[in-house]
Amino acid sequence: MRRPLGAALTTLALAIGLLTGVDAPGASAQRAASTLTVTPDVFVGGQALRFVGQIDGAPNAKLRIETLTNRPGDEWNLRDEIIATADAQGRFDFEYPGPSNFGIKYRVRTTTNKTSPAALFEPRQQEVVLSLDGGPEQAPGSVVSGDDFTIDVDTTPTGRGNLGRPAPPFPGRELALQQRVQVNQWRTVATAPASETGAAQFTLTAGAPGLVAYRIRQDDILTGANEIGWFPSFPLEVTVVAPGEARPTTASGPIVPASGPAPTGAASYRSPGATPLASQRYKWGPTEWDFAWLGGESLTSPPYRGRTLKGGWIDASDGSGRAAHYNGGLALSTNISEFPGDGDHGSTTLTLQGNALTYGRWEFRRRIDVFENVGPDYRVLIELVPEKAKDDHCGANTITVADVTFDARKAKLGVSSKRAKRTWKGSRPIPRLGDGPHSFGIEVMRDHITWFLDGESLATVKSKKAAPGVALTPRLSLVGRGQQEMRRTRVLYDWQRAWRLNKQAKKAETGAKLKAKKLKGAC
Repeated sequence: MRRPLGAALTTLALAIGLLTGVDAPGASAQRAASTLTVTPDVFVGGQALRFVGQIDGAPNAKLRIETLTNRPGDEWNLRDEIIATADAQGRFDFEYPGPSNFGIKYRVRTTTNKTSPAALFEPRQQEVVLSLDGGPEQAPGSVVSGDDFTIDVDTTPTGRGNLGRPAPPFPGRELALQQRVQVNQWRTVATAPASETGAAQFTLTAGAPGLVAYRIRQDDILTGANEIGWFPSFPLEVTVVAPGEARPTTASGPIVPASGPAPTGAASYRSPGATPLASQRYKWGPTEWDFAWLGGESLTSPPYRGRTLKGGWIDASDGSGRAAHYNGGLALSTNISEFPGDGDHGSTTLTLQGNALTYGRWEFRRRIDVFENVGPDYRVLIELVPEKAKDDHCGANTITVADVTFDARKAKLGVSSKRAKRTWKGSRPIPRLGDGPHSFGIEVMRDHITWFLDGESLATVKSKKAAPGVALTPRLSLVGRGQQEMRRTRVLYDWQRAWRLNKQAKKAETGAKLKAKKLKGAC
């Protein structure tokens, strides 16, 4: 969602404390004073922040942003775009979108100097909570057909769902109340602007008896230097009962953040050290697309960078789950709370549309967190599927990059190819997935397919017809057992990347063979 930024210089009338900076290597040995103040300090990813300061010895210099993420061993990364120009005294005053990552650092840079120390960012996470009032003496989560009921909306909730650090309100931001009509389709039934406190209320009339699901979609904010993408709530499931019918004693109630300390084994919100990558080890070259979720991107925003900056993700949910950006990543979650309890059922899926490859390489960096000790595990799936429905043939042209559960010690891998009339399947040992992020990758060549985990080859299928030969796109899924109550789970993807095939890439080591069988079930 990154757009060119305009930056107007202003004459500073601010009292800013001077901090001592050090010239970059190769520059003058003279020490230069530098300052940097960034406001506001309560913000969400993509929100326009004001950068004010000075770099001495840099009159009329072009300015760029340099970033440092929170993983051990990371180095400063200089962004390409020129974001402003200093005045004759080296002063600057510009707006730039804030990051989504916790603990990331920014500094302003010229070719010879930089601001010091860097600004440390702790963004708030967007969240929206829905509460249902079905009327007097009505069981939680239920309403009577024909009666009016209200849905209260809070976009600045406190509680564990957003780490107890509420996002700032955005008065006037459009809030769309949507009803689920299909697993991947929501219909807007009403809209309202957020109040000064970020709240809203909707009054509806209950329809025919049955189960209905609602969500709130907070609209984009793209004015000025803001790049805040749209953001959804978790589904609010409402049971509609007939007049005079016995009220259900249990139902899906309001989805609200839990409070209190995190349970043992809950997620660490600081990203640990990066795992090895197949893309680096085998020099896959420039990315075709890279969804990195560094700013305020929504699911339908284009890639952060790459050669083909198009496409977006289509979300689907038939239960309690949601897909949304979170802490510089993409999260598939079964519930807003990170504490044990009911309300984890159904499946949640994300599918990329508009940037498919028939042959190529893909890599995905993710971690899995589970917040309950009992109950069935969700399957966590990474697949490549045909982008066009006509090429699917009842799943006959699908590549399983990884099929795992939280406690699994093996990953299931495989490919089905209609033109080969074969399916290849197998499993490979993997490390415990709860110990941090791991990188799953795959290369789909014209004569073979190889699977990777943390830069190591897991398996290889050698066949000129193993690749389905149709345009493929990633599908990320959190798969439940129908509507059965499951173990509370969140899958956080740091990024998703793809590469076209190129002659410069190193030949990957061959992994162990997968077993071939005759393809059944194609249509």
